[in-house]
Amino acid sequence: MAERKLRELAERHYDRIFRAARFLCGDLQAAEDLAQETFLAAAKSLAGFEGRSSPYTWLYGILLNKFRRWMRRKRGATVSLHGMAEDDEHLEEHEALHADYPDPGQAAERKETIELVRQAVASLSADHRSVITMRYVEGMSYQEIAQVLDCPVGTVKSRIHYALRGIARDLTPPDQG
Repeated sequence: MAERKLRELAERHYDRIFRAARFLCGDLQAAEDLAQETFLAAAKSLAGFEGRSSPYTWLYGILLNKFRRWMRRKRGATVSLHGMAEDDEHLEEHEALHADYPDPGQAAERKETIELVRQAVASLSADHRSVITMRYVEGMSYQEIAQVLDCPVGTVKSRIHYALRGIARDLTPPDQG
């Protein structure tokens, strides 16, 4: 029974958990490891899941714990968010086929802007990066984020505010700051 339940959870939520892990850590292999560790931990604690939150929210909380441990092990190493959406070549092909910017100069500028935002997000602390990921990548509500983090909604709003402020600071040219 528990094995079937875990299989259903994995079938339903693995892709989202993997995508969130990829965005958080920016490394394909690490994201695969984090996603697998998340589901292994879920298997061990499945009997204790009381359903007070959605299964995805519960799994995301496990992922965040795994991510924090991963960050502690890395100890300040540079995190790259290259290719966070998919394989870079596939992403470039997709962008070329569906470009809103027919001018190559505009496309290059857009790509540069995306890279600057990725770098700004990568410079955030693990806590700030996680709330940005939950809110803007996963589309979670403040309440859902508060459930995952087991903290008040006000704390979530504060972390998002300071994370966005940090991103804005990193994106502001020195002569304009």
